Amino acid sequence: MPDFKQYIFPAIFVITVISSCNRLKEPRGMVEADYIKYQVEYLNDMAGDIPTKMLPDVLEAYYTDRYILTEINGFFGQFSLVMVADLRKNNVTTMLNFFGNKVSYRGKRGEIPAGIKELVDPDIIYTDDTTSICNMLSKKAVVKTEDASYDVYYVEDINIEAPNITTPYNFIDYVLSDFRVQLSELKMHLVMYDHEETTIDASIFSIPEEYVSVSSRESMESIINSLFTKD
Repeated sequence: MPDFKQYIFPAIFVITVISSCNRLKEPRGMVEADYIKYQVEYLNDMAGDIPTKMLPDVLEAYYTDRYILTEINGFFGQFSLVMVADLRKNNVTTMLNFFGNKVSYRGKRGEIPAGIKELVDPDIIYTDDTTSICNMLSKKAVVKTEDASYDVYYVEDINIEAPNITTPYNFIDYVLSDFRVQLSELKMHLVMYDHEETTIDASIFSIPEEYVSVSSRESMESIINSLFTKD
């Protein structure tokens, strides 16, 4: 079994973090949310020196009128990657917890989340094809980039503004039910398998005080890359 502690990046951590003094305003109260679980299939066999079969295979997402949160957890609670989008400010805060090292980066307005690979000159073709995913009607679109062509599916029955702000598909106006995303060098295929309408405490969209803000997007991506690439 790999020694995961070797991936803790003490030098990068010390050099690149600054004290967090620019937190989101504390969300309060109970809010209605669409809660979705996605099954994660890894398209690589390895993430650096880590076999992807050991990585978390579920991504959870909460969609509300004001915020979106996506979260993936693993390693017996020793790893989490959380993205909180503020739809009014059109930005995403990425939070990484790895063996107790907790760092965050708040992106600029309209910026793709740190660590997520941006699509290069994407072209999207909407089709009339449909299928049922998680007992919901999903419509098919074809995404073409300079080096790939693949299908994605989306549902129109979940009414959320800018639902894909935490993904590279911000040009699609509906919640995705089947799509691909790349985090650092880690390629993933996600498929919705659970959905429910619920009421949650808005405090889950707060950035905990123990997370320390890194100085730049490049610093945050260096930390993320150190987890999923070989030395």
